[in-house]
Parts: sequence; C-alpha cells; structure tokens
Amino acid sequence: MLNSRRGASAARGETEVLKRPLRLATYNIHKFVGNDGRRDPGRILSVLREIDADVLCIQEFDARKVEGCSFSVSDLESELGATAHIHPTRSGRRGYHGNLILTKLTAKAVERHDIGRGADEFEKRGMMVADFEIDGLPIRVANTHLALWPAARKRQAERLTSQLCAPKDGMLVLAGDLNEWLPVGCSHSLFMGAWGAHPNPPTFPATRPVIGFDRIWVAPRKCLTRLEVHQSPLARMASDHLPVKATLDFAVAPAKARSPELVPA
Repeated sequence: MLNSRRGASAARGETEVLKRPLRLATYNIHKFVGNDGRRDPGRILSVLREIDADVLCIQEFDARKVEGCSFSVSDLESELGATAHIHPTRSGRRGYHGNLILTKLTAKAVERHDIGRGADEFEKRGMMVADFEIDGLPIRVANTHLALWPAARKRQAERLTSQLCAPKDGMLVLAGDLNEWLPVGCSHSLFMGAWGAHPNPPTFPATRPVIGFDRIWVAPRKCLTRLEVHQSPLARMASDHLPVKATLDFAVAPAKARSPELVPA
C-alpha cells in the first residue's frame, strides 16, 4: 500500500448501497499532540468516534516511534473498524507521517500524487484521490494538506484546480487543511473560481478558532447540504485544529466531468 502507484490499489465490484446522505469529514490531528502538549492517540480516536463519518480525510497522521511508543495504521483500522489508505509525506528510520483516507466503504481505486514538485518547494506536499461508487453514483474524494508558504501554496492550488475533476456523471469532494489565512487572493480565489463559494467556518486554533484552515469543497455545489465544525470539548483539546463535517446528498444532477492527468507521486 505504501508504495502504490496510480490505480494500483483497487477493489472492483458492485456499487456500495448506502441509501442515505454520505457523512464526510476532514481533520488535521496534529500528530496526535493536543493543546496540552501531550501525544495521545486514544484521545484522537475518541474524537473520530464522535464524528462517525463514512469517509474521513486525515492530515498529519504520525506512525513514527516517539519515546519508544508508536500508533500504527493497523491500530487505527482495528479500533475504528475501517480501512485506511495511506500517503506518507515524510519517512525515516522511526517510521513515517502523512495523510490518509479512512473509510468504512470500499474504494474502487486510490491514487497518490505529488503536488509539491520542483526545487522551489520547501516542503513535500501530496494529494490522495479515492474513487467510490455509492448507490450507483461515482464519487471522487481528494485529501490534501497545502504548504505554509503562500507562493508554494498558490502553485499547489493551481495544480489542483487545473487537473482535479469530478468523475463522469459523478461528484467531486476536495477536503483537507489548505493552510490559507489570507482572506482574498492566493488559493481561495482559485478554488472559488473552480468550484464556487463554499462555507468557511473557523477551525484554528481549536481552543478559540478564528481562521478557517480546514475546508471541504464539493462539485456540484448543491450536493453539499450541510457543513459544520465539530466543537466538542474533547475536540478542542485533542488537536490544534477542529474537524469539519459535511453531509452530501446524492439526489442531484452530477457534475460535468473533464479528463484529469495528474502525475503520481
């Protein structure tokens, strides 16, 4: 799984039957480190159970050994009864950390893409794309974590908006920590130009949020019937970001598809 390339991890079969709106969430778990400075995977697990999403887009999952202890993807899967698709952004002798899509549904294909290409990028940044078929509707979910530096973030947003698209007769969801603090310009303008205006509630810092770093974009826009920040007392302590939850309704017209050509990581 860690060395998968374009289309390498796939499960082809019949469509998933849900017969209700899809629950999707995005959450930067800050390497399991909470606002009290403690690394506590169990606390993050409790927040994930509170969210109870069908598809979770997670950033900053840390499988590295810290002070002799580690929390693996297998631990996460067994605790939550879900499947994790991993995209490491940093690896070393102690393990790796990166992003993942955690789901109770079957992904028909999972791709991993490098969106931080070039010597001018300070950090390696990636995007995962998972394709599902739910109640007969193709759904593409992309999970990303953009750069801290504005110029690099804008380049990454340009790559995403020019190449990422909905599947034919289906729905596209882009979720993640976009790290965008500028109210206008930079990546916001690019995403709005591609997929229209979307709610942007504040999620950071979790104890008193004032900036909406964590976003969910949906095409077609009318598929997004509800979006809210998960603000339980535990969520305010477990990470420096708050999770964002979306409810997606399939009973709408599909987006018009284009043909993407992303370069796998």
